[in-house]
Amino acid sequence: MELFENINNLNKEKKEYLMNYLNKLKKFPYIYLWGISESCDEAIKLFNKNNIVIKAIIEQNPDKYDYKYKDISVIKQSFDNIDCNGAIVITCSYYETIKNKLIVNYKDIEKRLFIYDGYFIENKTIKYYLNNKETIERCYNQLEDEKSKELYNNLLKYRYIRDPKLIKDLYESRNECYLDKVFIDNYKDGLYIDAGSYNADFITTLSNKVSILNSKFYIFEPNKIFYNDIKNNLDKKISYEIYNVALCDKDATMEFMQIPSSTSHIIDKKYNAYKNSVDKNDIATIKTNKLDTIIKEEKVSGIKIDIEGSEARMLKGATKIIKRDRPILLLSIYHKWDDLFKLQNYIMSLDLNYKFYIRHYSLSVAKTILYCIPVKD
Repeated sequence: MELFENINNLNKEKKEYLMNYLNKLKKFPYIYLWGISESCDEAIKLFNKNNIVIKAIIEQNPDKYDYKYKDISVIKQSFDNIDCNGAIVITCSYYETIKNKLIVNYKDIEKRLFIYDGYFIENKTIKYYLNNKETIERCYNQLEDEKSKELYNNLLKYRYIRDPKLIKDLYESRNECYLDKVFIDNYKDGLYIDAGSYNADFITTLSNKVSILNSKFYIFEPNKIFYNDIKNNLDKKISYEIYNVALCDKDATMEFMQIPSSTSHIIDKKYNAYKNSVDKNDIATIKTNKLDTIIKEEKVSGIKIDIEGSEARMLKGATKIIKRDRPILLLSIYHKWDDLFKLQNYIMSLDLNYKFYIRHYSLSVAKTILYCIPVKD
């Protein structure tokens, strides 16, 4: 496998990339950061350390306008607020969307548009790669197509080096997330689980690809902000039930960061994918359930999971159903560093005869999806 053949070069490649990146930014008198996020926090640390002037942070959330974030002014997303002298550093996973909006007003925008992806809280070392070499290679060898293998290899490198060139020719439109041909071609009417529904966008976009009127959806959204809006987003002809619970590996109650964002999540230091500080006013107590507890006899055709770092725990709480029904699995494998291989390895350990495919839907760490397609009997 190429990664391990050249692993000793990763430190050198990372250093060279970062030096080149910072030198490009230093050619501008100042920069703007686009979006308050964990990547933004990491970018501020890096740029302050290297004497790069941050003029302002551009933010779409109106609640954050006209105040300072880490002593930096926060301004509204408006073309009137962005001058032509500074570089813009995207610190969220919507690089292409933002670029396409900016290019209408600034034809030269690509010359001064950059991305900074500081998504993970863990600073992994080459030793970490080597300690997990056996599992990483086992998962790589079980991937079904060359596209998945190339992407897997390049994502492992990208997560260490953070050079967008490693994935810029491999990622696909965010609008196609969860909807790869390997899933659509194997879709059949039945019961589907949407865990971490947010605004039911998975179901609505799926309905544009295939007819879902003869299927049923169990929607799980622990965030009451979105739970109350989901009904307004779905066609009334679609059959569904909504549960205001978080799927997990135990039936209990847990603390939850309830914010108006798709990154709302269970607060658990052991499993949390995020390191952001939590405002006490945003903490709610939610009910957690195992999927195995909720579904007794109904046959499950597919499960989509995007629950901000608790994916492994939900899989453990759904193991009986997975073993019994062998549903199609659509798994987000990017919230934690080792989700890229540990989630696949867990499904492989069940020995259920799945085919595995990986697709990626952003120019950042975010939106890597593992498609687990059961081999037909």
